[in-house]
Amino acid sequence: MITKLSATNVGLEPGFAFRIQKCPLKQNYDVHSHDFSELVVILSGEAVHIIEGREYPVSAGQVFLIHSGVSHGYKHVDSIEYVNVMFQPEQLLQLSELRMLPGFQALFYIEPFYRKEMYFKGMLTLNETQLGEATRLLDLILEEYNRQPQGYRMMIRAYFSALVGLLSRYYQDGNEQEDNKALRIGEAVTYIEEHFLQPVTLQTLADKAFLSVRQFQRVFSRNYHTTPMDYVIRKRLNHSCMLLRTSGYSILQVALESGFRDQNYYTRQFRKVFGCTPTVYRNQIRDSQNI
Repeated sequence: MITKLSATNVGLEPGFAFRIQKCPLKQNYDVHSHDFSELVVILSGEAVHIIEGREYPVSAGQVFLIHSGVSHGYKHVDSIEYVNVMFQPEQLLQLSELRMLPGFQALFYIEPFYRKEMYFKGMLTLNETQLGEATRLLDLILEEYNRQPQGYRMMIRAYFSALVGLLSRYYQDGNEQEDNKALRIGEAVTYIEEHFLQPVTLQTLADKAFLSVRQFQRVFSRNYHTTPMDYVIRKRLNHSCMLLRTSGYSILQVALESGFRDQNYYTRQFRKVFGCTPTVYRNQIRDSQNI
């Protein structure tokens, strides 16, 4: 029976779901799962990692993400030491600058899904210099987490974002797009991030990922828990909220500036997601500012 760990059990706070620890592992670690994500950086030693029933060797320099609900464990442990970062992605992986990096989309969202299909060849392995840079940031995060001085949460978010950005860059620089399915799909997702205000078609996205439309939709939905076009619409709606708060544009102008060609369609989508019309949303914002 697989043990299931919850965020509450391991001490992750609802408002700041984050924990980091350096783990010297001397014996096998039973297969388990959890309702949070884990970023694992192997510092030294080696072992066999068991993930969803498949086994592969891990050693110093390897970096991998374990998503919520994924079972994993370790066996044949040989003095392995790793840093384990437990967190909730929706709290710590939302910086727009990160989402513009194909390596980020590939490493943190796509690669875990393609891990079996790529026979674990798409995983990130750091060289000695890169591992040293990553370890330096991890040590800074560990110090903030253990000491918890004033402002430690802010500093952890900053250092962790820097670590994620660094790992994303290493992933992209160390892989040829043509040979890495995860990176190809990551390129398609960053295309959305950069062009969501312009006309975007499923065929264009699928072509950039070197997949059929059906394959791209399946992979995207599996990793982002929404369809590609709903993802585009949500990006546009969020942009429109910013315009409603900060500009004097009419509702029609807001719709057009946010990538919608039809005001009625824009209003229907806005109501579907936010439960009110753009006009009501704007008035609520103005009323709250006048209090």
